[in-house]
This record gives sequence, C-alpha cells and structure tokens, in this order.
Amino acid sequence: MWFSFSIFSLAQLSLAAQSVLAAQYNGYHSFYSFDSNYFHAPRWMTALIDTANLTSLSIPGTHDTMTSAINGPTFQCQNHHLGTQLESGLRFFDIRARLNNNELLIYHQDEYTQHSYTDVLTTFFKFLDNNPGETILMRLKEESTAINSTIDFLTAFNYYRLNDTKTAPGCTKHFWLPPFPGPTTVPTLGELRSKILILQNFGSDPAEYGIKWESPLLAIQDDYEVSDLYEGLDGKFEAIKGGLWGAGNGTRDGDGRLYLGHLSGSVGVLPIECAAGTRDGNVTGMNDRTGQFLKAGNGGKTGVVIIDFPGKELVEEVLSRNRCMDSRQKQVGYF
Repeated sequence: MWFSFSIFSLAQLSLAAQSVLAAQYNGYHSFYSFDSNYFHAPRWMTALIDTANLTSLSIPGTHDTMTSAINGPTFQCQNHHLGTQLESGLRFFDIRARLNNNELLIYHQDEYTQHSYTDVLTTFFKFLDNNPGETILMRLKEESTAINSTIDFLTAFNYYRLNDTKTAPGCTKHFWLPPFPGPTTVPTLGELRSKILILQNFGSDPAEYGIKWESPLLAIQDDYEVSDLYEGLDGKFEAIKGGLWGAGNGTRDGDGRLYLGHLSGSVGVLPIECAAGTRDGNVTGMNDRTGQFLKAGNGGKTGVVIIDFPGKELVEEVLSRNRCMDSRQKQVGYF
C-alpha cells in the first residue's frame, strides 16, 4: 500500500512540477511553448557530418516567423523575434513578403508585421557569418496582392538579390542556387553550409532559386483549418502524428523527400489556442501533445517541424533526434 501511494504521490508531484515550470504568455500556460529563448543551440548543425542529406535531419522551425510584434491574437503566431529564434536552434523560417510601394514588406495575410524583407535577410546574413557551419531553410511566399507597386514580385526579389546595396552582397555569399532550374535532389548539409535554401513559394516552375514549394521533393503536412477546440484539434493532432510517422519512415527508407509538418492551425481557433491549448487548461494544444508524443519515443527522424510559439522542451525534443555517430562510432552531440 505504501509503495502504491508513493508512486501515485510521485506522479502527482511530477505533474505539479510541470505545471509550475510551464511557460506562460498572455495568460496561456504550456510546458512546450513560449520559452524557446531559454534554449541555446546556435551551432547544432556544425557538429553534423557534411555528407548528411537535409532529408535525414530533424529540424525545428517557425510558422509565420515574423509575427511577434503583431498586436492581437488573430495574426500573432510567435512571441520571439528572428534573432532569438536562430540562437534557439530553429532553422526553418516561414517568410511572407508582400509588395508595398515596390518594397518587400513582411505580412501575415493583410496584417503588417512591422518588418521588411531587408530586416529578414540582414539578420540571416549576420547569423551565418557568425555561425558558418549552419544552414537556413527559408520558405519565401508571395503574400496577398501588391499595394501601389509598378513591378512584380520576381523583379523585386531579384533587385534585393542583385542590386540592393544592403542585401545583394549577402545574397551572393549566402543564397544556395541550384546547378540548374528545377533541382531533382535535396542538397547535402555540406553543400548548404553557410547558405540559405529557398523553398520557393513564388514564381513559376521550374524553380531557379531553390526548391519549389510544390515540388515532389517536399512532403508537406499543413492541415491548418481547425474547426473547433475539441474534435478539430483532435483531428489536427492525428494529421501531425501521421506526418511524423511518415517522416520517420521516409527518412529510414531513404526516399529523398524533405518532410515538413505544421503544428500550426487557425480558421476556427486562434493560433495560440492551437499551439498551447485553452487558458483554463481544459484543452491541450498541439505543442504539448507533440512534445509528449516525441518524449515518449514515438517515431524516428521528424523532418522539419513547423511551430507556433515554440518552447525550449519542444525544440530540444526535435533536435535530440539528430544525435549521431562519428567515424569511430562514438555518439556526438547535436549542438
């Protein structure tokens, strides 16, 4: 009896400790959300071998990356700025640029994030200059329709890439360009050191500046329409688990595809509710469900895990899947 009571008490204490340790933001509490800034992993890729293909890695990233300065819960998906995300080990970034008076500014739908494409690029370039063994994946999406502009998106993109004095030198140094339009394989980590791989969500096929977002090289789970906080979130989590199992199986079988799974959702729920659950704790969000799923040892390599309001425990669970063996078959770390 004493033994059973002790086990039960320990379990209660463990749950209580997690509740106390859970990060909070705007009244929401979540053990796997909000506090990725307390996780420091600026060079986790540097320790990995050059021959590793990007498709064999477990990579944490953010959805609607630049939204931390947005006021209100409808369009805000992050609570830390880009520099902090990079230092925390996040390596996939969802950048949505909209033409406004011939300048590329960062939006979430029609909501301006207070950031420009120049801000994004210069932050990336500074990070890669300081951490040349790392790689950045940037989904660059043409967001919404242009405002008061006389050029198209592709012309603007190439102006920043080739002519703008603030960004062109960094683009020349850090953009990975495929050897021919429409690449047929995902490059290795060695090919991508100190580079930005553009997942090109603009322009037509074949992709000239990276890998097309709609490419068969990418396997994307993005069930973002969540009908409600109950069955809707349950269905979303089934999609997440399916994507994680698929990534693990695809990586194991060497199918050559880069798996990208979104934990994010909206359309029926707020992004913060999908990530962290309800304020009263009656509904568990996708970050906690996914963190618990991974912590229990489920799946294999995760592919790219794309997160709203990521927490340090979730980032660490994803990165822990990259522990590998060196040439002498000794385990090496991931950062």
